[in-house]
Amino acid sequence: MPADPYAFYAALLVCPSFADVTVPSVYTALPDDWVVVIGDVEGSTAAIERGKYKDVNLVGSSLLIATFNALGHSNLPFVFGGDGATLALPESELARARPAFLATRRMARDGFDLGLRIGVVPMRDIRAVGHDARVARVRLSEKFSLAAFWGGGLAWAEKTVKDPQAGARYRIEEYAAPTAETFVGLECRWRGVPSERGETLSLLIQAVAPNDAGRVRIYTEAVTKLREIFGDQGEGHPISENQLQIARKLLEYDGETKVHRSQSNALGRAWYRFHARFVGLLGDWLMRHKKKAFNADWGKYKKDTVTHSDYQKFDGVLRMILSGTEAQRVELVKWLEERYRAGELAYGLRIAKEALVTCLIFEREGGHLHFIDGAGGGYALAATELKNRLAALAVK
Repeated sequence: MPADPYAFYAALLVCPSFADVTVPSVYTALPDDWVVVIGDVEGSTAAIERGKYKDVNLVGSSLLIATFNALGHSNLPFVFGGDGATLALPESELARARPAFLATRRMARDGFDLGLRIGVVPMRDIRAVGHDARVARVRLSEKFSLAAFWGGGLAWAEKTVKDPQAGARYRIEEYAAPTAETFVGLECRWRGVPSERGETLSLLIQAVAPNDAGRVRIYTEAVTKLREIFGDQGEGHPISENQLQIARKLLEYDGETKVHRSQSNALGRAWYRFHARFVGLLGDWLMRHKKKAFNADWGKYKKDTVTHSDYQKFDGVLRMILSGTEAQRVELVKWLEERYRAGELAYGLRIAKEALVTCLIFEREGGHLHFIDGAGGGYALAATELKNRLAALAVK
């Protein structure tokens, strides 16, 4: 039998706690014959200012589900970033993944009038310029583990892909029409989830230190401080079972419809929107009455949604969506500002009243993964703040 191209990642030990992301020894170098795929929505800040933050979020999620569907494999290292996504895969799998990249670019353009920049950067090129990318697996639930990354390789790849000249050799410029199967599993049927504590925070923290030892100290302190402020038993989780509500209006299914029917006429879109709403409301009834049907225990569905939510991640930047009080946020900002003024870290922070949930449904019985972002463009706008603070530190 041919060797499994994903065996490298599947063989990595799974870290039991998110706090382990601050320990460099848990990371393993990505193989030289792997590539890093960078996807980001062009002009995302301007699109968010026009009120298209949900559209931006959906396009970023769509790149991931399309790739998983094309490869028949969801056990890939990836990070969802709100206005885009980063993933790594074997170079030998690029031919199978490429149609997904082209179809997602076409869907973004035709469905949402958004440009999606995609670049593919070989690990060999990243190492040739003195950078590296190491990966670890972190336990999310019994069903899922998620990737964490260490090293400056991903940041260099993203910066290079965005550069008009240097990135030309890596960017994919073609388009291809998606098929009915391209985005199977992507759903957006939960309403915005209000914070139980009053505020939903989109937080990015990047250590500013010349070596691993300095970065370890800063990230360890950050994780410790966040637990001290928000609690270490999941109290800061941005969604809860009580707050999860299925969308009821047809208009609330418009984004999902544009993903799945970007090439359809008005009648085709109307039919999809109606059908998605029907299925959503049926699921709501099954959950409220705790029924077992369609190979799923619907009484557990909301609990599984909370458990399988990707609300904290690390890719050289600590990324979190947190539910908190105003007092907790004030305490956090005080600590962040002290460290920022000391030149130890830069941060971005956006405040909203609710979180957005985008779902990848592989199977209804526990096999569903949920991407979380702050409403109003949380991660994307926090990233702009982070970049501004990094630039300010650079000129000090």
